[in-house]
Amino acid sequence: MEFKDRLKYLLDKEGVTAYRIWKDTAITKGTIANYVEGKTTPNKSNVSLLASYFNVNEEWLFKGEGRMNRSDKVNGEDPYIITKSGVKYYEMASGKYRMRVPFIPVKAYAKYIDECRDAEFVGEEFEEFDFIVDKIGHGRYFAFEIKGDSMDDDTKRSLSNGDIILARELGKEHWSNKLHTEDYPNWIIVLDNTILCKQVINQDLDKGTIICHSLNPSPEYSDFELKLDNVCQLLNIVQRVSSSF
Repeated sequence: MEFKDRLKYLLDKEGVTAYRIWKDTAITKGTIANYVEGKTTPNKSNVSLLASYFNVNEEWLFKGEGRMNRSDKVNGEDPYIITKSGVKYYEMASGKYRMRVPFIPVKAYAKYIDECRDAEFVGEEFEEFDFIVDKIGHGRYFAFEIKGDSMDDDTKRSLSNGDIILARELGKEHWSNKLHTEDYPNWIIVLDNTILCKQVINQDLDKGTIICHSLNPSPEYSDFELKLDNVCQLLNIVQRVSSSF
């Protein structure tokens, strides 16, 4: 049996669809289809995520070595820890964690903006998305679906339409300080009427403004200035799940 055969066996055995895996793990439907058809080889992160999802040994799933079953928390069990901000962490056999956060798809942008504006955000009202992380974080985290192609320049650093990103909120008490744009160049910026994904390339502490930059070089995506007083929420992007197959 090859990897594709072992994955197909698990899908059939558990009665799980590619759509369900996408909703539960953020691995896209197209990616799963390519794995099953043997068109692509999974990366280590996706092997770990799928092994955790099906509660099987990673080495068995990837290479066919060792026993199939393992003793590990399975999808749906109680989380290892729930942080004060409501982020759920599940232990994985690899030593990493499966992190579950509220997911804000494009169709829910307006609702999310309303809750941010009214300071009445209730995470349970949104779907959830999973990411694989090395350690437990104690900030407020959210998953957003990227809309449009303003951050797509056809390179590996692109944030393309349909990508899912993990973002960590930066509290307003820190906005008057210099933003750590070298460590976190890409940001989610929630305004009163829209949600943007941009790079922050300059900041004027005296004026309380930032310059927003798009990766797409098209003239329609030229740089522009934003007053932080007009921003509802700032989140730096810490992880991405590509929609590209």
